Amino acid sequence: MLALGVLATAVPAGYLADRFGIKKCAIASALPTLVFTVIVYFTRNIYWLCFARFLTGAAVGGVSVIGPMYMSEISDVALRGTLGSFFEFFIYAGVFFVSVCGAYVTYRTLTLIIGIFTLVFAVIFLYVPEGPTYLTRMNKHSEAESALRFYRGHDIDTVELLKEIQEGIEEKAKRTSSIKKSLMSKGVLRGLVACVGLTIFQQLSGVDCFILYAVQIFQATATSIDAYSSSMIIAAVQTISAAMAVFIVEKARRRLLLFISTIGSGICLGVMGAYFHMQEFRIDFPGFRFIPIGSFTIFSLAFAVGLGPVLWMINGELFPHEIKGVANGITISTNWIFTFIVTKTFPIAMVDLGAQYSFYFFAICMAVCIVFIKFCVPETKGKTLEEIQIELNGRHIYKNQSDIKM
Repeated sequence: MLALGVLATAVPAGYLADRFGIKKCAIASALPTLVFTVIVYFTRNIYWLCFARFLTGAAVGGVSVIGPMYMSEISDVALRGTLGSFFEFFIYAGVFFVSVCGAYVTYRTLTLIIGIFTLVFAVIFLYVPEGPTYLTRMNKHSEAESALRFYRGHDIDTVELLKEIQEGIEEKAKRTSSIKKSLMSKGVLRGLVACVGLTIFQQLSGVDCFILYAVQIFQATATSIDAYSSSMIIAAVQTISAAMAVFIVEKARRRLLLFISTIGSGICLGVMGAYFHMQEFRIDFPGFRFIPIGSFTIFSLAFAVGLGPVLWMINGELFPHEIKGVANGITISTNWIFTFIVTKTFPIAMVDLGAQYSFYFFAICMAVCIVFIKFCVPETKGKTLEEIQIELNGRHIYKNQSDIKM
């Protein structure tokens, strides 16, 4: 039901954000979660609970599209990567928070806490300015200037920035092509291949399986550490890793981070496959039982510096403004389709094929991902959104010799 809710809102959320403004849509995305809170707190009916789960997915679908769009619009080039990595950090922080709270409070209390956080967000966002692009398009130039100063500081050249925004809007107005035709343009297609491909490989790393089935996986490893404690440790490591990534992403090229992340994740997944293989043959040696927790810890670190945050960053960078909402919706929809497929087939594969072959499969997918990154994912660090579009459409921009390298 969660995945169905995401699929219902991911594509329209981007269109609505372009049409009515990111601020209004962000506040509206809180409404499904508030309704979810009321339903879960007061009812025990299974059909209502399923509907509540659908509403949660609807909220996630909207936020997953609007969030990267919002951060891409309000940030300058120097901070775009850092702000983009916060999206992944707060996902893991939320998972960790729920994991800890779930161990000590009832699900009704936890639902109430989630509702309070959502309400606080909606109230605070009422006082946040609308995006400068939307305000400029609505001919609210003074408000757009105030929004730019709010988001980027008072020492910026708002005249030049507003001029760039206005030129972008006028250029969009000259285009008469439909959304379908825009999606088939060379630059947008290359961006879609990169983002959709990365989101597929992100899920084929098994990351969501480790979140949803952490307890079952650690029970299967027969380690000396309690399975529930192990799952909370991993959630904490993922949160800390995502926090570290905030300070790393703008210090290295996006592609380099993806290479490091994919190689590290693949090695850890292969080690886990080998562990389960040796466990099947009852092979043991000193420190053997600590391999799972060690592998998952390193996997979380590796994933957090590349495969996790970089996807959400480039998803807000690779598309022109007029198609960004729809393109982001396609990426998010693909992400949740593969989330559903992988998380539903993983426990079946664990039983029918064995845990070792499930992890070997994920490791092989990471090897294929390395090739995909090499040939299909463009570098975006240090480039304006306009420069990225020029390069995607076939004209390469090399600011220095290092841009030519991997």
